[in-house]
Amino acid sequence: MKKRICSMLLAAVTAVSLTACGGTTDEQQAAGSTDGGKQKIEFWMLPVIDEADTQEMVDAFNAQSETTEVELTMLDWSSGREQIKQAVASGAGPDVFYIGAGLDIAYIDGGLLLPLDEHGYSEEDIGKYTDLIEGNMVDGHLLAAPITYENYVLYYRTDVLEQFGFDAPPTTWEELKSMAKTITEGSNGEIMGFQFKGADDQLNAINYSWQTLLAQNGGQLMDLETMQSTENTPEAQEALEYMKSFYTEGISTMGTSSNNGFREGKVAMYMFTNGPMTSEGFVDDQNMAGKWAIAAPPAGPDNAGGYLGGHALAVNAACETPENAVEFVKAFTSPENVPTWLNVFYGVQPYDLEKLSDSEQQAIEAIYEQEPAYWEAINQSADACTADFMIQSRYGYTARFDGQKRLIIAALTGEMEIEQALSQLDTEINQSL
Repeated sequence: MKKRICSMLLAAVTAVSLTACGGTTDEQQAAGSTDGGKQKIEFWMLPVIDEADTQEMVDAFNAQSETTEVELTMLDWSSGREQIKQAVASGAGPDVFYIGAGLDIAYIDGGLLLPLDEHGYSEEDIGKYTDLIEGNMVDGHLLAAPITYENYVLYYRTDVLEQFGFDAPPTTWEELKSMAKTITEGSNGEIMGFQFKGADDQLNAINYSWQTLLAQNGGQLMDLETMQSTENTPEAQEALEYMKSFYTEGISTMGTSSNNGFREGKVAMYMFTNGPMTSEGFVDDQNMAGKWAIAAPPAGPDNAGGYLGGHALAVNAACETPENAVEFVKAFTSPENVPTWLNVFYGVQPYDLEKLSDSEQQAIEAIYEQEPAYWEAINQSADACTADFMIQSRYGYTARFDGQKRLIIAALTGEMEIEQALSQLDTEINQSL
């Protein structure tokens, strides 16, 4: 059985001291070494998977390394990223820390990330990754090692689709809307054919849903040559008009929970990341067994890509022993540990399987063979994605994230005209830049 993502299990960490890079208040530890003569490395991590599994990988590294001893501190999702950012920006903090795939412009502009390719990562090492590695690179330098990516998939109730005569999920925008309309109208509104995640009880998700539609219609978040936001374009307007039509035509209803409605069979389809498979317990819910599945998102007019995020590790540029830190990062994010991540989290592994050893490739493929339908949908969706939006979203991230929650929703509800909402969004993002 899959485990629930650790964010559903761990209690919040109430306080974390801002320890100087590579040392603590203890004199011996402040010198950067342990009783065994190894170099001490501080590692701050978020609960991508269960803490026990994370600690097990750290312990395995400590047991085999002759030079480095890693001390793990687990933070929580609610405040951990900000704790890390403040600690690193202050010139203190951990040697190795969690960072979102795609990086954060504040870290980049502040020169806070150690170039891994200058301290242990070779061209061959970097060449083992898929093309999505571009999201973790700046000016040719690798600034973070990816653990897993996350992407959008279509969740659909097989029992509901069969009830209304459909034997397969939709594969295009047109099919999605047509099938959703048939279900909503055919059930007299008792079952919502489709809900956009974010137009419900998890408002933050509108960012990912909107980004997916924008990408699939050929739009972009930013023009990186002019450094201007490009949310108000014909492609963006068409994507938002499509999104809005579900509500103006009565196919969908604002405010209805995607997760709960899907579990109860009251929402037939929705799109979101692969997270709810475990965080919402869909995989382990015996009441849902045989009643649901996932598929790659329906393709838009331009492509079948969409939102792409993920999890990675970075090394503090202020770390006094970077080789030790990079030694750990390489081991922790290595192909050998990919099965551990995939065994508890339905993420997209970051390596080009054809460039791995036979044993590494076989171990990853063995995970896929356990639940081939899930993995086929996840990997098909990932294959349609590029690193472009990860890179573009570094710029004006906070303004975009906050603005989209207000302005995209305002356009969907009719409080603002589509072009007005997108124009205001560009204005707010450009002002933040």
